[in-house]
Amino acid sequence: MCVADSKHQFAPVLFIAQPLATIKKMSVKEGDIFITKLERDFFGAFKVIKIGKSFFEEIDGDLMMLGILDYLDKKKPVIDDLRLNQILRCNRFFFSNKYAIDFYTNNPKYNDLSKFEYLGNKPMTEVEKRIDFKLGDGRNGEKGGFPLVGLMESDYGKTAFYEWRWINEKEEFKKEVEIENEKARLAREEYRKQAMKPKKMLDNKVFWEAIEKIDWTKEDDRERMQPAIDFLAERKVSEIKQFQESLTYKLYLLDTKEHAENIGEDSFKDDDTYFSVDYFLYVRCCVIANGQEYFESILKNPKDMPKDMDFEPLLYIAEEAYEKRMNKELEYETGCDYETFSNYKGWKK
Repeated sequence: MCVADSKHQFAPVLFIAQPLATIKKMSVKEGDIFITKLERDFFGAFKVIKIGKSFFEEIDGDLMMLGILDYLDKKKPVIDDLRLNQILRCNRFFFSNKYAIDFYTNNPKYNDLSKFEYLGNKPMTEVEKRIDFKLGDGRNGEKGGFPLVGLMESDYGKTAFYEWRWINEKEEFKKEVEIENEKARLAREEYRKQAMKPKKMLDNKVFWEAIEKIDWTKEDDRERMQPAIDFLAERKVSEIKQFQESLTYKLYLLDTKEHAENIGEDSFKDDDTYFSVDYFLYVRCCVIANGQEYFESILKNPKDMPKDMDFEPLLYIAEEAYEKRMNKELEYETGCDYETFSNYKGWKK
């Protein structure tokens, strides 16, 4: 029944380090390496692996595939250090030899690499050349793609420090994380207990009419979504916001423990086993993308949830429709929250 794609569809020439004032005039290119300042006076480094076109129209600018390098030292790196030839592999906690690679927009409005010290440029290694410019969650190795992240923090590259702690201070590190996780859990618990009520939603018939515009005959997600985006962009601005409200509420209704336990390989098992909250959200999107009848059936029968399938692009339909109509970003806060674990009662059953 579910027609969305399977999961996870939806990284030498020598130069001397240059001052930031000079680097601001440079255009970032593949092979550029930057130095990052980390905790305890450590230095790390990251490399621009690839630059390419964005996967989503709402992303303003191209995307950079950045790889954190296997370098951690009290001294700044030099360009011929062999540790700069290796992308860091993560093995802390639930990671299993995962590349430390993420996608970021190269729009300086959001991610200005001039705030990092430029080291130089090194040609791509054979390993780096083989890495596909592919969106995913990175859990299934390099072929699983890599996640799209938002803003780069000033200590970007801190993953190298975390991996160092996992090797050298594992028990202390684990205890600190457990304490922080418990604090976060309690905060989420209090938030979830708040009564969530949707604001004014779009007429149900119009909402599902928009969903039915998704063109599953197309291979590319953007082409699939375009008819639905065009349809919604022709509605009133208030209706675009109401669509977002309706979508959020329907995702909220599907956010239950029983639904999460029936999504296939990555189903929720227990509180001690890793569970991807983002992936469960994308699976819920898959349900709604398949229409009213399927949604209403799944809502009543959680065991029939789609297995190992997701459709993240549905999340951005209102944003793209609003931007097409108004030529600016949508700023709207819904009454409910579609993030996993927001439906307090649904997870208490």
